[in-house]
Amino acid sequence: MIRFKRFLQAVLCTVLMGSVFYFGNGKAFAEDIYITIKKGDTLYSISKKYNISVEVLKEYNQLTSNKIIAGQKFLIPDLEQTKPLYVVVAGSFSKKANADKRVTLLKKKGIEAVVVKKVINGKSLYRVQAGAFSSKSKAEKMKTKLKKNGIKDAFLLTEKPLHINGITLGASYKQLVQIFGQPLKTEDDQNTRSLYYKNEGAGVRVTFNTANDSIDQLQVYPEFLITVSVPTEKSEILKLYGNPNDVKIVSCYESAQCEQLIYTFNKKQLMIQIDRDGKTVQYLDLRKTQK
Repeated sequence: MIRFKRFLQAVLCTVLMGSVFYFGNGKAFAEDIYITIKKGDTLYSISKKYNISVEVLKEYNQLTSNKIIAGQKFLIPDLEQTKPLYVVVAGSFSKKANADKRVTLLKKKGIEAVVVKKVINGKSLYRVQAGAFSSKSKAEKMKTKLKKNGIKDAFLLTEKPLHINGITLGASYKQLVQIFGQPLKTEDDQNTRSLYYKNEGAGVRVTFNTANDSIDQLQVYPEFLITVSVPTEKSEILKLYGNPNDVKIVSCYESAQCEQLIYTFNKKQLMIQIDRDGKTVQYLDLRKTQK
């Protein structure tokens, strides 16, 4: 499998450049680059040079060890959209009414804030969020401003943009295939493409933004994938994404019930449906929020 994936990486650029499909000229919203490994290079030195973790480099290049060799072609992903944001929290409450009061207080002081729900061990907590910043210094300034306005319990959190297997909204089709692998076949329906990996159901369904051909919505069905890096059990989901913002029980399989874990961040939503057995992941759905 790994040998197959590495072969795909070697031919991927040629395949994609030669293909013609409905979604236009293949312009990518994010631009990856390839480098050639030089003598003396290590994963650690490359990670420092490009400010990307060793783990991410290994994932994008399908490496199972830290060994790299001179002359090897190496993918450096454009991860601007996956860099962590610094979230300013102006208090956390067990009752939503108290969180709402904090938001009202902040707005009177000219500080915009929203209430963000978190479900932890089955209990709902309500976090007052006063902004998410790409710059830590700007986040620190907001925290200082909050403290000067009497919010003594203000603090910072770091959160990565919502993703599925490292793919975020706004990524390119090229990045998608590099991570999930080249499908056996595809089916197009207007601006939506279904990717098949096992001659059964679609493993990936992606909807494109027609303005720039970037990913606008992503649905992933783990049982129909060839990669094993997508979480397949609820325990793995909680370990990877943490506590959800909401949990819903929905009908599935006629009279059965399934659980939906819902994550929201930075105007994006990731919904993961858990099978009626309470542990198996049916599918993951990443999209923009309606608000």
